[in-house]
Amino acid sequence: MARFRVTDEMPAGEVREAGAGAGARVAVRGGGRGGMRGGGRGGAGRARAGRAGGVLWRVEDERSAVACVRAERTPRSLMLAAALGMALLVATLVPLVLISRYNHSYADDWHYGVWAHLTLEQTGNVGLALITALEQVGKAWFDWQGTYSAIFLMAIQPGVFGEQAYALAAPLVMASLVAGTFFFAHALLVELLGAPRGAWLAVSSVAVAVELLAQPSPVEGIFWYNSAVYYTSYHAAALALMGTWARICNPARTRRPRGVVVASVLLALFVAGGNFVTALVAAEVMFAVLAVLIAQGRRSSYDVLPSFGVMVLGLALSLAAPGNDVRQQTQFPGDGAGVLGTIWQSSLAAFQYLEQWSGGLVLLALAFAVPLALYVGERAAARGWRFRLPGLVAAGSMALFATSFTPTFWAEGTVGPGRVQDCRFDLLVTLLLVCVFWCSGWLCARMRAARVGVAAGELAAAEGAGAVAGGALGSEDAAHVQAFAVSARHAALGCALAALVAVCVVGSMAADKSLGEELSSVSAARSLASGQAAAYHEQVLSRLETIEGSSEQSLRVPFYTNVPHVLLMGDIRDNMDNYINYRLCQWYGKESIVGYRGASASSAGSGDTASSADAASSAASSPASAETSFAASSAASDAAGSEAGSAVSSSEGAQ
Repeated sequence: MARFRVTDEMPAGEVREAGAGAGARVAVRGGGRGGMRGGGRGGAGRARAGRAGGVLWRVEDERSAVACVRAERTPRSLMLAAALGMALLVATLVPLVLISRYNHSYADDWHYGVWAHLTLEQTGNVGLALITALEQVGKAWFDWQGTYSAIFLMAIQPGVFGEQAYALAAPLVMASLVAGTFFFAHALLVELLGAPRGAWLAVSSVAVAVELLAQPSPVEGIFWYNSAVYYTSYHAAALALMGTWARICNPARTRRPRGVVVASVLLALFVAGGNFVTALVAAEVMFAVLAVLIAQGRRSSYDVLPSFGVMVLGLALSLAAPGNDVRQQTQFPGDGAGVLGTIWQSSLAAFQYLEQWSGGLVLLALAFAVPLALYVGERAAARGWRFRLPGLVAAGSMALFATSFTPTFWAEGTVGPGRVQDCRFDLLVTLLLVCVFWCSGWLCARMRAARVGVAAGELAAAEGAGAVAGGALGSEDAAHVQAFAVSARHAALGCALAALVAVCVVGSMAADKSLGEELSSVSAARSLASGQAAAYHEQVLSRLETIEGSSEQSLRVPFYTNVPHVLLMGDIRDNMDNYINYRLCQWYGKESIVGYRGASASSAGSGDTASSADAASSAASSPASAETSFAASSAASDAAGSEAGSAVSSSEGAQ
């Protein structure tokens, strides 16, 4: 590989590709301060390079010559797009982060975290609490489910270290989504396609903003730690895993990225031990990429094999857990759709939810991305990307989305609860953006190919005259240079227009009482402004004060009322025949804690817990018949668990 880089500043440049294959010629023209130009010929292991301000070009291997523009700075116009995207993300995050201080643990948070909590309370030793969480992973593998890494995270939920620490739950989940999305997008856009960082920041910010703002069930996807970390954070981890693969497969790398290979193995081990929806989709993507690498004879196929092997083994370990069958027979006996039914129902659901979720804000996010995709596609085409088979990429993306429905249809015959839908929604947004960039790149590559013949002729003429390639390519090149600069401004203008429309749409929805509740940030902002969130927080503190301050072993506490929509997961019951009340008693060392309808429970707030809270928590609770020995096996002191309503919830949707 021949590679050179000139640090001379170049505000604009043009790379003209004059062929492909062995002996391909590349002409480079740059308008830097030094006014330098360069050209070269690559093939059969040799390459020649000239100088061009701010231009990098290379011969990737013996079979192709690739020309590449690397701008030293993001064009100012694209910085506007980045600023708009980041502003939308910040506006989305602020209300969600602020209301997190009023967030509290519930149900499965107690169920999975009780053992580490009791250990920490009795010994004060964090290390012993972590060991207890690891022990719970092994017991759950035999008694309930095989998702080993997820069980550990659930067992050390923030509330284990104090109820006040639960305020960190939602920010941690959102931070994981931001980090995973930004890393994935950087690996693909900046490192592989050569996009400026402004485009990366803009697209990543808008993607996360839409995923957080329009989630089908924000309480389950953001605020309820047990389900949010299991689905949203694992989706983010899968994106990070795909980002490491993109780095490993980058043809520009000159040496084996050992650190990235190790990171990919660790991420694969982590993702394989999570929910089956994310693990299945990740494994399918890894298999497809590996197959392409092997077919092309790429050396990077050896570097991704370790993480792929770990993913397969980890997923097999999770699926082979005896507890999975225990859970299926306990919670969803006879509910599975079967092989043919699962395939059919998953295919139908994919198209149904594509139609349901691809409008509104998602459509505006795609409109925001299209101008950037065209701009990035032009640069990627200059690096040799052809973006072949866009139809196959689109069909493959649809197939991936469809397979995300198979675990729930196979296990319970439905699409599953809101938390699973949140994960699928995030996946769909990611797949749609990938399709936009791939199809835009394909279009740019075809348009660029139309100029290859002209560039080849000009280069041959220049060499025949004894001139340096690119020395005087004529006025047509200046027009290309100008077009390249204008495309950045057009991209920024398109992004600004889409952002303006998005702000108007969100504003109009916020002005409507019911439509505003469909947007997580708008709903959170309303609850904060009205004092509803603070009032709910006071109710929780009052209940905890009653429980912790009473010497009585049997207590009755009022149901919560007027709970914020984004925090409304549910409440305890008015009897002890369920795992929720049982785990709460175990957490605080009581024999019985039940709820009752207080004098203010008839208020018409969003959380009238005698009705709406119970309904909201129905997805999180299990009927008394769904009791299991999992709780009893967790510790010898829990001998009464199976009779006291230690039914395990469906927080993982049997995924």
